[in-house]
Amino acid sequence: MPRSFLVRLPLLVILVLVAPAARAAEAPQGASITAAALRGHVFFLASDALGGRPLNSRGFEVAAQYAESQFRAAGVIPLPGGAAGGEFRQAVPVVRRTAGGALSLVVTTARGAQVFPEGQDVKWFQGEIYPMEHRALPLVYVGYGISEPGHGWDDFAGLDVRNKVVLLLLGAPLRGGKPVLPEAVHARYAPPSAVFRKMLALVERRAAGIIVLPSPELTAAWDGLRSKTLDPSDEYDDPAPEALHVASLFVCKPAFANAIFAGQRRVPPGLGKGARETTRGYQLANVSVSLTGTFRDEPIPAWNVAGLVRGTDPVLRDEYVVVCAHLDTSTPKAAGEVYNGADDDASGCAGVLEIARAVASHPPRRSVVFALFSGEESALAGSRHFVSHCPVPLDHVVADVDLDMIGRTDAASQADRAHYALNSGKITPELTRLIRNVNDRTVRWPLKYENPSGNSDDLSFHFMRVPGVSFYSGHHDDVNRPTDDAEKLDYDKAERITRLAYEVAMELGNAALPWR
Repeated sequence: MPRSFLVRLPLLVILVLVAPAARAAEAPQGASITAAALRGHVFFLASDALGGRPLNSRGFEVAAQYAESQFRAAGVIPLPGGAAGGEFRQAVPVVRRTAGGALSLVVTTARGAQVFPEGQDVKWFQGEIYPMEHRALPLVYVGYGISEPGHGWDDFAGLDVRNKVVLLLLGAPLRGGKPVLPEAVHARYAPPSAVFRKMLALVERRAAGIIVLPSPELTAAWDGLRSKTLDPSDEYDDPAPEALHVASLFVCKPAFANAIFAGQRRVPPGLGKGARETTRGYQLANVSVSLTGTFRDEPIPAWNVAGLVRGTDPVLRDEYVVVCAHLDTSTPKAAGEVYNGADDDASGCAGVLEIARAVASHPPRRSVVFALFSGEESALAGSRHFVSHCPVPLDHVVADVDLDMIGRTDAASQADRAHYALNSGKITPELTRLIRNVNDRTVRWPLKYENPSGNSDDLSFHFMRVPGVSFYSGHHDDVNRPTDDAEKLDYDKAERITRLAYEVAMELGNAALPWR
C-alpha cells in the first residue's frame, strides 16, 4: 500500500508524543515492562483516529509503521533476507474472495457423477476452498475423527488423510449409551462445537477438505448455518506446495452422504440400507469428490512486521524463540462501525513491543524473533505464511510465545483474575512444566491451561510441530465488536502477564530444552 508524506508527517508527530520514554538504565528481568508503557501502546493502536486495523486499511498501515518505529527504537534488527514494502516487513499473499457464480460439489462413482449445488444438500461453512478446487480427490472416512491413543482410541490409525477429503461424525463414541473415553476427554469431543477441534487436527494432517456427516443436531441447525459463499472473505492465497492451508469444512444432508457411500460395504451409522454400519475408518473405494465454481479474487496488501534480537551464545544464537501477537482487527460487519480491537489484539502487540525492548537490553543465549502478524482474523493467514516461508530455519525454532488478548478477564475467572496459557502441552508437556516453573518463581499469576475459544497464531507453529503457548484473556462480550476499547483494559494485569511472557521467553532463550 502506498505510504504518502501526508500520512507519514502526522504519524511522526504522534509517535513522538506516545512512544514510551527511553529508559537510561533498564533493569533486566522484565522490570522495564510497566502498565504505563503498555497503556501508551494500546491507546495509540486502538485509538478512534486509526479507525480499526482491518487488512487493506489506513489504520493497519499506520499501526505497521508504528510497530516498525518501536522495533528500531528498541534495537531490534530486520530479519535475514529483508521483505517487500519495508525492511521489517514480510509480504503475505491475501485475496478478498467473492463467489462469482454457482459452487457445486461433484461426487463421482462407478455409476457416474452427481452434482450437488452448494447451499442445498451441502454447505461450505469454514476453511479455504483452494485445496479442493477443480481436483478429483479421494475420500477417507475417519469415524469420529478423534485421536486419543493414550486412552486407547485413535480414529486415524493406519489411515493417510494428506491431500484427501475426510468424512467424519459429530460427537464422541458411546458403548451401551455410556462414553467410551474418560469423562473429561469425552466432554472435549461430544458437543457439536467440537468439530472445530477435530478440524484443527485435520489441518495438521494436511487434509484437503472435511465433510461433516449428517446428524440430528446438524439437521436441526441446518437453516441457521450460513454458507461462506454468501460473503466476501479474506483468504491466504499461496499455491506453493509447502504453504500451510486450512482445509475447507463442509456440512451435508443425508442425500449427499448417501451418494458418497453408495456401493461401499461399510457405512457410517444412520446410512445403513443393507450395508454394515461402522465407526471404524477406511479409505472409500471407487469414489471421488471435486469442487467446481468461480471466484473473483482481489489482491489485498498484507504483511507481517517482524524483527530479531541476536542471541549471545556463538552456537545457540542459531536457534530461535518467537514472540508474537497479531496486528489486525476484524473487518466491521456494518457500515460505520469501528473495531478498535484494544484487547484483541492491541494488548498483545503492546506486550510484544515491550518484551522486545527488554530482551534487546539483555539478550539471552538464543536469538529471539518478534513478529506482529497480519490476517489472524483471516484464518491465521500471516502466521501460516510465516511458518510456510520462515525467514529463519523453521527447524531451528525452539518455541513460540503468543500474546492474543492479555488485558481482560473472562466471566469464569473474575474471582482471581486468572489468565489462560493455552496449548502449551500440545506438542510436548515439557513446555507446560517450564511455564509453571517460571511462573512459580517469578510473577506467580493464577493460570489456566484449557479454553475452547482461544485458538490463535500459536496453532500455525503447532501445525509445523513447533511447541507454543498462547496467553489469552478468555472470551468476553467486547471481542470483535465496536466496544473493545482501550479504557476497558486492566493494565496492571497486562503488565503482569507481559512480564510472565518475557520470563518464559528468556527461559526458552537460555535453558537446556528437553525437546531439542
